Amino acid sequence: MDLLPTEEARSRLARLQAWMQRDNVDLVLVLQNADLAYFSGTVQTGLLCLPAAGEPLYLIQKSLSRARMESPWQRLMAITSLKPVPDILAAEAIGVPGRIGLEMDVLPVSYYKRFQSLFPAVEFVDASDAIRRIRMTKSGYEVEQMRQSASILKRAFQRIPEWLVIGASELEIMARLEGYMRELGHQGITRMRAFNGEIAYGTVSSGPSACYPTGFPGPVGAIGLYPLVPNGGSRRQLAHGDSVVVDVVGGYNGYITDMTRTFALAQIAPDMQQAHDFALHLMREIESMLKPGTSCELIYEMVMSRVEDSPYADKFMGCGDSKVRFVGHGLGLELDEFPVLASGFDLPLESGMTIAIEPKIFFPERGGVGIENTYLITATGCENLTPLKEEILVVESHGWDCEL
Repeated sequence: MDLLPTEEARSRLARLQAWMQRDNVDLVLVLQNADLAYFSGTVQTGLLCLPAAGEPLYLIQKSLSRARMESPWQRLMAITSLKPVPDILAAEAIGVPGRIGLEMDVLPVSYYKRFQSLFPAVEFVDASDAIRRIRMTKSGYEVEQMRQSASILKRAFQRIPEWLVIGASELEIMARLEGYMRELGHQGITRMRAFNGEIAYGTVSSGPSACYPTGFPGPVGAIGLYPLVPNGGSRRQLAHGDSVVVDVVGGYNGYITDMTRTFALAQIAPDMQQAHDFALHLMREIESMLKPGTSCELIYEMVMSRVEDSPYADKFMGCGDSKVRFVGHGLGLELDEFPVLASGFDLPLESGMTIAIEPKIFFPERGGVGIENTYLITATGCENLTPLKEEILVVESHGWDCEL
């Protein structure tokens, strides 16, 4: 098992405690899995209590024995309910907090009301923004997990051409892709912070499927198998001349990378090829701006100015009411982390941030083209964690050379 190193855990806690001390927050209570993973190295059901000074206390409903195997922290205790939490905090020398931070962006109201009843004299503040900003800058340890995630993606994408056969369904291709990635060590789930954010591995969208309406907060359309689970591959069969957009998430030890490549069954239409070339040109311009100090909003404004002067203004980043208003998103333990390359997000880039950039263009009733890579912001620029051939990969009926 790849366990969270103690020094890594201490560094993360120290960054949160620095914020707590600046904002006079005495205690942060953590319940959400991604935050539990980040601060404790495990995701056991319970309440992680992070004081403004000193070591955490993890009160665990299930499973204490597993937490002892996985977490670097020593103060672990079994509980059956939240009722004794105030008394436990007092007994463990954490004291009576005056201000408690909560993950208010994800915490259910029922838990919030429960905490209010347990701590009637306490002021509750939102710790979610601080947690997300701490998490958006990755350590060397985290980057290594993401490199492993990206390696799974790259190896899987090299196999895709052999599965793209006329008459095969999107579902068949997606199943092969998922199975192969699991064999390589893919974690099998994709965490998202957004309410009702649901996705497994991503999607294989052939032809008009890429333009199908979607409520998912991404640009690529997907039919899925059922209205109640509208993602992944559908039973649509690949046809001669289809573009095939494969937008898939890698996952290793909790950490996510994101990648898209466009394939084609026979030579793609000239206007779609030109659109893909435009997306690649945009990607190069974005890459030139991916360096510490550059405003996320400034990058997005540059992209939109290029798009507005192009033939693709009504086709960029989604079809119809499925359009999205960003061109890149942070990722790590979750698919929708900070920073975001979007209007109004004027945060400057910092070394250690990881961002998926995805300029994509869609032709209603025909299909989509485009690209997505995951980048690490470095001290001097950026590093592409998902380097792989970016041109449209044409799969001929007689086979395809997958030396990428």
